[in-house]
Amino acid sequence: MNYRQQNRPFPLVKTLLILFFAVAASISVVSYYKYAIAPPTDALVIDQLHFNPADTLEPPQDADSSWGELFLPHDWRDAGLSGMHGWYATDLELNVPPNRLWGFYIPRITSNVLVYINDEVIGQGGRFRDPVARNWGRPLYFSIPNGVIHSGNNRIHLQVKTATGSPGYLGPVYIGPEEDLRPVYQRAYRLRVTIVESATTSLLLVAVLMAGLWLTRRKDALPFWFALMCAVWALHNVYLLVTEIPVSERAWECLRYMTLGWFSVLLVISMHRFLDLKHRAIEYSIFAIALIGSVLLCLIPGDEDFFHFVNWAWISGSLALGAYPALRVTIAWWRSWNPEYLIAMCTGLPILLAGTHDWLRIHGYIAREQGYLIQYSAPVFMLGFTIVLLIRYARSLNESEALTHTLEARVESKRLQLESNYQKMQALERERVLSGERERIMRDMHDGVGGHLVSALAMSDSHTLEPKKFKEILSNALMDLRLMIDSMDQTEGDLASVLGTLRSRLQPALEKSGIEVNWMVGDIPAIATLGPGRILQIMRILQEAITNVLKHSGARTLTVTTDKTDEIVVIDISDNGIGIMETDSKGHGLQNMRHRAKKAGIDLKIQDAKPGTRVRITIFLNGMDPQ
Repeated sequence: MNYRQQNRPFPLVKTLLILFFAVAASISVVSYYKYAIAPPTDALVIDQLHFNPADTLEPPQDADSSWGELFLPHDWRDAGLSGMHGWYATDLELNVPPNRLWGFYIPRITSNVLVYINDEVIGQGGRFRDPVARNWGRPLYFSIPNGVIHSGNNRIHLQVKTATGSPGYLGPVYIGPEEDLRPVYQRAYRLRVTIVESATTSLLLVAVLMAGLWLTRRKDALPFWFALMCAVWALHNVYLLVTEIPVSERAWECLRYMTLGWFSVLLVISMHRFLDLKHRAIEYSIFAIALIGSVLLCLIPGDEDFFHFVNWAWISGSLALGAYPALRVTIAWWRSWNPEYLIAMCTGLPILLAGTHDWLRIHGYIAREQGYLIQYSAPVFMLGFTIVLLIRYARSLNESEALTHTLEARVESKRLQLESNYQKMQALERERVLSGERERIMRDMHDGVGGHLVSALAMSDSHTLEPKKFKEILSNALMDLRLMIDSMDQTEGDLASVLGTLRSRLQPALEKSGIEVNWMVGDIPAIATLGPGRILQIMRILQEAITNVLKHSGARTLTVTTDKTDEIVVIDISDNGIGIMETDSKGHGLQNMRHRAKKAGIDLKIQDAKPGTRVRITIFLNGMDPQ
């Protein structure tokens, strides 16, 4: 969306709010920084000492001509000192010895210090052997035991040792009551150590969270690159937190500067993903240059050449590379007025300013008393990116909710439409079923009851009315009518009920004719595929088979049996009569039975049982006869 053209008033308000909060936050941060580094007011400041660049285990004698007077802060680089050892000495005159606990506070030292008062060691900043302890960014505080300071002259010596590539430095030192100095020290310690520790821990946590987010959604590469950038930045901050390094000085310096350079590289890649820019050639070129520079860092032999390359090539290149994404974000915001880009600008600006400050400090354009600032831009960077993520999440959530509401409305509309269509289809289906059932009933009445009634009517019109035959015709019509009614009741495919109904209809006539009925019908499962039409055809086949026994077989017994498997149900009707005759196989009755079996989709076999006849009906549980 083009914010500038389509929606400028709202981004303008957001822009002003963002700028207001950015300015307010900057003022707050600067105010707190000045407050945290403010020197103590209720203590004795020691800023005038004598210095001797001697590399000795004991303080040089006062008569040594190498002693020279100076004022703190003392930067060895500005003084042209190339050594890594030195002694400071001064005298403290007290009329009355302190009657309470005192402390010795050193706000800034490079790299390590050993403090003597009246030739008694009161504290040191860590390991003095190589690699020497590094107290670059942390203040030091030593409690002075009771009795060490006395009335009159008190001699103070400070032995300072620095690391290769980092000229010695000593800022003003303070001595005074514990209750006055320790709060000042703790305030400075929170600024220079605790905040950096918290920021580093937060960077690692954010790196883990972003990596987890990327693993769940790999299509979005921004969390992956941001996670790498946070991890590299956290690793770079370690050099301010570790005082006694676990490796050689050269290896530690390589790690320090390499993480700084690769942070700038990852910052460019992350910003490309953030702005959705496709500049693979630029990215590959940056990667190649960074790899070459990393190899040179590891291979440059001499310390002087190493630090010259680091200070003028590697750090300068990293700073220039860091300015590139700031420029791209600024251009993107100016073109779109997207508040997210403005937040990125406000987030990246402290990094650029802190990096510029540190570059000027390294090259001597800013006093070393200020220390490094790049580590303090990490919380601002994380906060800005978190706000951007929250904005994107909120926007995605709103879009998802809007889409959900739209889909719900569409689904409800489709549901109502489908429900209406379904009701229409149900009405049409009911009409079709009723129409088919009416048609079937009419056809069955025409073929069965109608035929018998027509025969009865024809006989009644003739002059040769035979009452017995006339009665038989009417009985058959009545039987057909009853079968039709019974078939309509068996809608669930219950063959047991069908056979029971048929038995109640036909057994009286069989017994009246002297035929004994053996009923051996077991449990028969319901067959869902048997509708009224198929039920009626089966009933008529069974009726025809039993009627044939009654009329033509001369049998004395009739046996009805059933059997079943997982696939079929079998009904057998057998008698002990004269059996089926060849002429009978060509009769209309048997042809009608076979025709009905075909319409019902069942298998019908009429066989000579010797003696008698057996009619076997096979009904398939899964549907119609596959043949």
